[in-house]
Amino acid sequence: MRDLKEELSSLARKSPETIEFCKKVLNSERYDGNAVLMIVDSAITSVGVNYFSVVVPRVIEFRKKFVDSGKIKSLEDFTRCDESIFYTVWKNRRSWKTASGIAETLLEYGDDVTGLRRWAERAELEGWRECLQVRGAGINTFQYLRMMGGVDTVMPDRIVRRFLEKHVKMPADAIEFIRKAEKISEEAGFRAVEMCWLSWLSSYNEEKIRKYSSILAKI
Repeated sequence: MRDLKEELSSLARKSPETIEFCKKVLNSERYDGNAVLMIVDSAITSVGVNYFSVVVPRVIEFRKKFVDSGKIKSLEDFTRCDESIFYTVWKNRRSWKTASGIAETLLEYGDDVTGLRRWAERAELEGWRECLQVRGAGINTFQYLRMMGGVDTVMPDRIVRRFLEKHVKMPADAIEFIRKAEKISEEAGFRAVEMCWLSWLSSYNEEKIRKYSSILAKI
């Protein structure tokens, strides 16, 4: 556990922006608190592409074309759009279907950030499939949305798993992994969401950590 704490502390020193960014994550303040952009981010991320070189530029382009222009002001606006208009930003039908399904789910709890936070508050990990019945949205997407909705937790993806397994034996089952990771983060003196984002940064060299940290400060 000491080695894990030391590695997390080292990463936090290299990227204090990540710690500040995680406050925005838990306060649902990413992308200036725009729930549509958070959903678009999660839906493109769900197909497994590089986050900083693929996902973020697409979300920024989406914001310029559809949000800043006033074409999409709410989750409801987003669900009413024909997905084909988004293909100039990201030509992946699955991503847009997933995004639309997530938006429809959150609208049951309220529009925009209110819906996201109410959903996250009520979404139980053990019953996650019932809480997010959206094709293309697996447990990683579920956890990502919960984090952006204010829940201090982690995603059980391969990068986080590999990072933790350098230090601690982790369960193969995703839910057990998440529960143990949450406990480990507390013991290490970090929030779970901080440990998650620092884990992702750990796979990069120092030059890229600096570069990507500056990006986090803007989203």
